[in-house]
Amino acid sequence: MRKLAYLLLTLAVVACGNKAAGAADTDLAGKNANTIEGTNDDYVAKRSEYSFRTEVQTIEDEGEVLWDTIVVYMTDARGHTQKLYGQAQPLDTVNWEKGSIGEIEEKDWNFDGIPDLQVCTGPTNGFGNYTYDVWLWDDKAHQFEELKFDSVIFDPEIDTENKCIISNWRLDDDMEFVRYEWKDGKLVETNREQKSYKEMMEEE
Repeated sequence: MRKLAYLLLTLAVVACGNKAAGAADTDLAGKNANTIEGTNDDYVAKRSEYSFRTEVQTIEDEGEVLWDTIVVYMTDARGHTQKLYGQAQPLDTVNWEKGSIGEIEEKDWNFDGIPDLQVCTGPTNGFGNYTYDVWLWDDKAHQFEELKFDSVIFDPEIDTENKCIISNWRLDDDMEFVRYEWKDGKLVETNREQKSYKEMMEEE
């Protein structure tokens, strides 16, 4: 009877030891798997690591241009590419140059010291009045966010010293300058001024 009890006790000890070893192996395997997965997923591209290019995709119907879509390709240091989409201004005449559509400029629109992204969507009339799609870099989220804005800023001048953005618009002799500033995270109009283009040229 004692031999039987001893045998059962020995088997129980061995079984417990194997169970503990199995648990340790599982924890180690899990740790290794998490480490490998983390190595692949932990990479977050910095703003300075992105390069950009654009492509203007023209949609036609029986030879008539319906619209132009602007595709912005953002590629990080590891070759991962994301896409942003914009809409080109409709052109009233085929004689207008389309070369500026999709042109990229990296300017600091919100004056946080980090370049944002502006992409030309084209002219609105024969005097130019170019408009832009703008994406602001969110350094906490590590991504670009589209600038939501109710008005249209023409030929923007980014005044870093005064932390404002000037919209320049012209039609014939009429010039209009609208000043925008950031307040509570939004661009708001702070000044509007009309001038004569002819008079401005005479003053120079």
